[in-house]
Amino acid sequence: FLDAPEVLDAKLDHLVAMIRASENICAYTGAGISTSAGIGDYASHTKSKLSKRWVPDSGPHSEWLKAVAPAVGHRVLTAMERAGHLDEWVNQNHDGLDLKAGFPFAKLNQIHGSWWDRKNPVVAMNGDFRSDLADRLEHWEEHADLCLAMGTSLSGLTADGLALACAKRARLANSQLSGLVIINLQKTLHDHKAQLRIYAPLDEALGKLAEKLELTLPTMKECEANCYDHIAI
Repeated sequence: FLDAPEVLDAKLDHLVAMIRASENICAYTGAGISTSAGIGDYASHTKSKLSKRWVPDSGPHSEWLKAVAPAVGHRVLTAMERAGHLDEWVNQNHDGLDLKAGFPFAKLNQIHGSWWDRKNPVVAMNGDFRSDLADRLEHWEEHADLCLAMGTSLSGLTADGLALACAKRARLANSQLSGLVIINLQKTLHDHKAQLRIYAPLDEALGKLAEKLELTLPTMKECEANCYDHIAI
């Protein structure tokens, strides 16, 4: 699904108002933020050219993956944090493109583990979160007033509680300037709970959002300096 250009522009104007009205903002991202960088999505079943399926034999430590550059979306979230518009990023992905984009490790919760962090191994579907990361997730479930859920199917993972808690608080407060914003190409089970629903490719939506917020994105040269040899923990 895609919003018409004028609809997308109006929705992004409202998102800017939400961001400026909120004090505790979290991003919650799934595989969709990395597909434009060339990393496939486990969950996508569509054959659209806007999606990319994960190829299992590509391997988490293959040479091509080490060379993958952050997408526009990763760089916009870094720019938002630097401008004071983002307080925490909960990322389901293991690819490390968040750190490559220069996002500060102290505000990053790689809740499902990382291919590049020996202290944070990838969590199996029936596994347990690292206790400190689970505590941070719970903290933001209780304190975030705005959650930007992007590129995630919200299909029932424990971490989805962050998005749903924000939506519930805003609904109880009858607020249109806080709560849950979902940006995704495909529908989710929780679209009706969101205070704002945007259908657009993440790079397009976040790129336009960056322009409206007058953000300066990290340069690709800066991202190249954040190679995996330097971000590995």
